[in-house]
Amino acid sequence: MRAQTLRQYLSVHTWAGIVAGFALFVAMLGGALTVFHHEIERWEQPATRHVPLSLAQTEQLADMVRAQFPAAREHMGVVLPSHSSVPFAYWLQPSGAWMQARLRLNADGSAASLVTGDARPGLSNAINALHYSLLVPTYGLYLMGVVSLFYGMALISGVIVHLPRVTRDIFALRPGRNLKRFWQDAHNAIGVLSLPFHIIFALTGALLCLSVPLMMAFNVLTFQNKLTPQFEQMTGSVPAKMAPVDGKPLDLQAVLARAEHAAPDVEATAVAWSRYGQPDAVAEVYGEANDSLGVFAAVAVRLNDGAIVGQHSPGVRDVNHAVLSMIYGAHFGNFAGDAMRWVYFVLGLMGAVLVYSGNLLWLESRRKRNTALQPANLRWMAKATAGVFLGTCLGIAVAFVGALVAPGTTALSIFVVTIALSLLFAALTAPAVAATGLLVATALVCLSIPVADALLTADNLVRTIADGDWVLAGIDLTAIVSAAIFALFARATWRRARRGDPNSVWAQPAASEHVAASASDSEAKA
Repeated sequence: MRAQTLRQYLSVHTWAGIVAGFALFVAMLGGALTVFHHEIERWEQPATRHVPLSLAQTEQLADMVRAQFPAAREHMGVVLPSHSSVPFAYWLQPSGAWMQARLRLNADGSAASLVTGDARPGLSNAINALHYSLLVPTYGLYLMGVVSLFYGMALISGVIVHLPRVTRDIFALRPGRNLKRFWQDAHNAIGVLSLPFHIIFALTGALLCLSVPLMMAFNVLTFQNKLTPQFEQMTGSVPAKMAPVDGKPLDLQAVLARAEHAAPDVEATAVAWSRYGQPDAVAEVYGEANDSLGVFAAVAVRLNDGAIVGQHSPGVRDVNHAVLSMIYGAHFGNFAGDAMRWVYFVLGLMGAVLVYSGNLLWLESRRKRNTALQPANLRWMAKATAGVFLGTCLGIAVAFVGALVAPGTTALSIFVVTIALSLLFAALTAPAVAATGLLVATALVCLSIPVADALLTADNLVRTIADGDWVLAGIDLTAIVSAAIFALFARATWRRARRGDPNSVWAQPAASEHVAASASDSEAKA
């Protein structure tokens, strides 16, 4: 390939990564944690960690919600009890606000009352929203679709650029004084070894985020506005038309039994009722299929007589539902048990490191090697890299602690305040100081997660390990390992600032250089 063509691909790779890099890091880190969404959801609710509701109590929860909130009879869902999730009900109020409710139990295990409130995102849901929308309302989902396209461009162009030396340097990791070469080795190794999975992430992420705009475009351009009425049937199992039947609604156990008979390989995780008490009432049972890439499945049961009126599960679904389910399974990695989920967790973290190392390479390749005072654009890019990337790590860690220390405060507000303070700290200090300070802070907060768990709940790491409760123990252990990793990064960053090449944006500035940098930044702003 000609040198000019390679330079063009390198330019595409560089700028696609820079444009999408900040959003990609946040999405990758959030996505890695979202792999264990239900486990985090259980961990963040200490009062119900060890009090799983029975199926009868779950149905009692649904009956109490319908009795107190008539709007829930039109449409309401419940998450079923499992080893990693706590049941709750959710429904849409006439005002358009989503509500949720949990069951408060007496000491003898009987139902006492409902605990209701707005369906504000808890820790697990906030992390999930961070992954798919960057917490940007309405248009964040579409923004992440565009970011996924840029990510795909960066991956493909990166392979083309580095392919000639991949076979020679793929396992080379050369630490030393040449930090650019070290980060280049790490960047290339992570990118090549995880390339197939990250191409899947980029492709499925773009399809999931941009599916609605794509369907709207096809609806106008190809289907003469006939596609819109089919949107609900394209994603659900309830048919557009269903013969009404009078009768008494089946109880939850009977509904689940009918669904299990229709789809024996599907493990039910949630149930949604529509038009409860009416002749055309239906219950849609959602679940996950075993040993299938298309893991998501659903069975629609007519509520008054138990007839199966719709189904999409392995072997019993159309091409549309099969493809959509496989896209979900391939993106979230829940198609092959816990081992695959851990693989996806590591791959998500590797993607975050890939983006972070790309920013470091961009800064290193543009630094002035004959002067300690680097250009203002490089200093501000370094500040943004520290503030956004490391501030995101700190924000998520603080949100974990906040879930136990201040359960009445939303994880969303905790994260936003933390990252805003991180950006302010990075803007007011030198990049090396900002990076070291945020890494130290993140290490300390990660270490405080198991400490808060031991002090503020009935659990602690020793007890959960002794009880074999690896859901709760795993979160505390992961926090401890993360604290050690962030501490090592902080130590390496500080050593680099003091002993590394002084002609770098990551070097510790002398007092005179700091004054000159401040003056230069003021002139640049002016």
